[in-house]
Amino acid sequence: MVFTIFFPEVVVALAAEQWVSACQSVKDFKDLGYPQWTMRHAFFADMGGFHLQSPGFPAFPVDGQQLVYLVDREHIAYPAVDQDTIRDKNKADGFARVITLIQMTWFSVQCIARAIQHLPISTFELSTIAFIFCSLNMFFFWFHKPLDVEVPITLRTEIRMADILVEAGDRAREPYKTTPLDFLGPPERKTSIIALCKYGLGVIFGFGEESVNRPIQTFVNSRTTPYRGTNIPGMLYGIAFEVVYFGIHLTGWNFAFPTSTERLLWRVASCQLLGLLLFYLAITMIFTYFYKSIARAMFGKDATSMLGVANVCPKWLMFLAFYSVIIAYGTARTYILVEAFVSLRALPLGAYTSVDWANFIPHV
Repeated sequence: MVFTIFFPEVVVALAAEQWVSACQSVKDFKDLGYPQWTMRHAFFADMGGFHLQSPGFPAFPVDGQQLVYLVDREHIAYPAVDQDTIRDKNKADGFARVITLIQMTWFSVQCIARAIQHLPISTFELSTIAFIFCSLNMFFFWFHKPLDVEVPITLRTEIRMADILVEAGDRAREPYKTTPLDFLGPPERKTSIIALCKYGLGVIFGFGEESVNRPIQTFVNSRTTPYRGTNIPGMLYGIAFEVVYFGIHLTGWNFAFPTSTERLLWRVASCQLLGLLLFYLAITMIFTYFYKSIARAMFGKDATSMLGVANVCPKWLMFLAFYSVIIAYGTARTYILVEAFVSLRALPLGAYTSVDWANFIPHV
């Protein structure tokens, strides 16, 4: 919850990559001749809804990509599970989602109407609009995603896990970190504008640390990267989304604030957030396409991807870089959140004026 409040744009990016991963899973099963595999199946699989049970080995979760591999090589039969079965396993309240959408839509309409009638909009309302913008994107990407996996579906195979790994060849020889099918995970080099952010958060907060118990029994909700990466339109969407999200705060440039100092700090914080975004995008693009040259020039080592550069980077330098960015971002973000509430103490008189809806009705 706290993470979503401070990093809603990161949650949207995670949702978008989960959606892309699900789309790729649906396409792969369709190519295998299983058009009945839907987005709901794909999300359920990527959440750890299917567990593989082989003789003499503990059951462990398998994602959509791994299921495609197992079905294609006839290690398991196609999991003939219909959507209703998955829906029955998860009693997410669709009615609550509809009510939430109605509330967000009505609030947005009111803010637009206030702007049209030149009525003041508070920084609290502006911050709420930014959250609504993120929520609408999450609603789209997670429309088919179950709320949670309460009881996984076990898929049984008569083939021993050792035989599956032997058949896979050299790529399955490396020790696994989560499950024996780790070799089917995304390649290290991937087109993802969120990969570096996730890596940095992992460095600072310990996200994605290796599990003590292997194989793992559940997938973390932040496990997202599509195994074929994201395409150019997807990356352009991500950039456009981030610019619009941070740009919403900039629209409060000339809002009424209790003091001129608070107005100045709002402007500085808004520009700082947008500047950090542009800096992050620039770094991501540069390291994505020039990672080999950068690794050799700076550290005298070879790297196979953007994240490979981070792996060869000295630990102290990596911590310094990521902590600096997090502190700069966290300071600006904290001020935006706090000011949204603090500014309510001295609202302009027009903020208490209701929208005159009659002005929007054509008069004959």
